[in-house]
Amino acid sequence: MRKSFQNFLNPKDFYAAQCPVLRVSFLTGITPFTVVKSSTDLMMLRCTPFGYINSTVHVILFCSCYVHTLLKGETITRFFFRTDISTLGDVLQFSIGITAFIMTFFCSIFQRNKLIKSFHALASIDQRFREIGMETNYKSTLHYNLLVMCSKTIITFCYLLVCLTVFISSCTYPSVTTWMAFLLPYFMMSMVIVVFLCFVNQAKHRFHLLNKVLKHLRRATLEKRLPLQRRPSYWQTIKIQRPLGITSVYSHKDKSMRDVVSTVAVIQDALADACSYAEEYFTIQMLTIVTIVFLIIVFNTYYVLDALIGTTSQDTPFSKKQFVLFFLCQTIVYGFGVFSIVYGSSSMLRENDNISVNVHKLLNIISFGQDCHELGTKLTNLSLQNLSLQMLHRKVNFSACGLFSLDFTLIFTLVGAATTYLVILVQYQLSMDNSKHETIFRGFFGNETWI
Repeated sequence: MRKSFQNFLNPKDFYAAQCPVLRVSFLTGITPFTVVKSSTDLMMLRCTPFGYINSTVHVILFCSCYVHTLLKGETITRFFFRTDISTLGDVLQFSIGITAFIMTFFCSIFQRNKLIKSFHALASIDQRFREIGMETNYKSTLHYNLLVMCSKTIITFCYLLVCLTVFISSCTYPSVTTWMAFLLPYFMMSMVIVVFLCFVNQAKHRFHLLNKVLKHLRRATLEKRLPLQRRPSYWQTIKIQRPLGITSVYSHKDKSMRDVVSTVAVIQDALADACSYAEEYFTIQMLTIVTIVFLIIVFNTYYVLDALIGTTSQDTPFSKKQFVLFFLCQTIVYGFGVFSIVYGSSSMLRENDNISVNVHKLLNIISFGQDCHELGTKLTNLSLQNLSLQMLHRKVNFSACGLFSLDFTLIFTLVGAATTYLVILVQYQLSMDNSKHETIFRGFFGNETWI
């Protein structure tokens, strides 16, 4: 038992470091494959009958809760108030929620080979890094994955605690199926986000390693032109301290610069393939997650505004503080999920873009050097130019079915669109109840009379 725990804390390959995330996603039905040990004691991915059955059971359970809740006409929002807008919000969220849940498990089964190929590509890339002396500390990779999972667990626990506190304090008790229909989309979304973040973090680290190699080549080229007495003592080998404690050692002692650049080009191409496979796997899931979050932001913001300046929430067993706390908490946790997706994807793309910058910096140093007419330098120059063209044509990007990119522009788009639809909802409510107009002004400006 102790030996197994030590082996768990000290993974020796890529799949061993990803084992906790992949096994949890396997148990929750998000992926039908899990990490197993091969005959050579190395980890690998394998689809199992239990994985397919488990995913199917999760779909049936979720759909049953949704159908029962719809037939019973009992949703979490209706415990707070019932209006035309709240009914519209429930219908939209339920329709998109059940579609998202089915499509997520559909992708996990029928697009499973895409994610398997992306993980296999990352594992193969590590072998290429060893050829040029780069070593990845899988222990730090495991720590990052555990940190992401623990953070999601804490956020989920706090979210559940707030929801239960609001309902128990108001002596309101929804049925189990109503709670499951309300919470299962968030659990599903959280698990998909965890798998996505763990993948983009691994891709980011490997892009970061490529940048370290190119920076060292540039530094070594400059130092080589200095007089011998002015060269630093660490000219032969450089130890690189990476974020999260990952260390790597790069040595060009047995490799020519041209060979190193060629290996960098091969690794970057393999990373682009891995990201392409992952994008095809996650594209529908990202679209459904962003759609659900957008609806929650729009309607929950409207509910909060209505509770603060309106009279709808006065006919419910919840106080205004409970009303605002519940819907604001839901908006924050869902919005944080999209922010984590955007941040992880953007940071990975930024590391990939830095490769082009470092390639051209190295290219400029070599092209204008005194030995630029030597055969080896010309070949290195040609390899760098080919790598530059490869970076131009092999774009790495994450998008949701090609409709929008998963970068920080998505946040601006969501805020702008949510504001537009929120104004439409307010105008609709005002047109349905003329007295609401005076109530809103009194909420903002006091009890003055407006004519």
